[in-house]
Amino acid sequence: MHHTTAWEDPATRQAWRRTVLFRCAAVLGWLLGFPAWLFSVVMTPRWLLVLWLPLLCVGIWYALISMVAATSLPGIRRVLRVYPWQADIVDVRSKKNGGTQFVLPDPERPEKSVRLGYGALIGTGRHFWVRAVRSGQVTTAWFAGDPRYVGVVAAPGLRNLLWVAQPEAADARMSPRRRGVSPEARARARSAGARVG
Repeated sequence: MHHTTAWEDPATRQAWRRTVLFRCAAVLGWLLGFPAWLFSVVMTPRWLLVLWLPLLCVGIWYALISMVAATSLPGIRRVLRVYPWQADIVDVRSKKNGGTQFVLPDPERPEKSVRLGYGALIGTGRHFWVRAVRSGQVTTAWFAGDPRYVGVVAAPGLRNLLWVAQPEAADARMSPRRRGVSPEARARARSAGARVG
């Protein structure tokens, strides 16, 4: 907690390595399992194929989700190299649509709050944050970043690192946020990989 950036903390680097191992193992597991599964589908009689085809579609969907999760790893590292950890400032809530919402104070106007979301896609309900928040296991979290742009959320004890972003900070089809943010905060968010305009 006394480091200039989260990345300077050895515990953060260890948590990031665990996240890399877990996500890469998930991708590798799905990719290695897919040919074996496809072989069993090809060798299955046609009348049984009706039962196997939905499972194949589910397998492809989870493989894609695990690949998307693996692509967020450089973003996590980039944010952690710019921002320090802030402990227990995040109020974690379950959303009606099945996702998770992280509520944080605005860095420049603490009386106002900023919301970041995760989940609500088919298949993300199995993710730690959605399950743990829904069950009441996690109600607060650590945060590194600027909630108006991008950040990394971690369960207390630096577990389950998750990259989160405002849609306009990550999607090139949307105009980035410019109003209500100081030039220093925008420069810092840009160095963390956010679109700031």
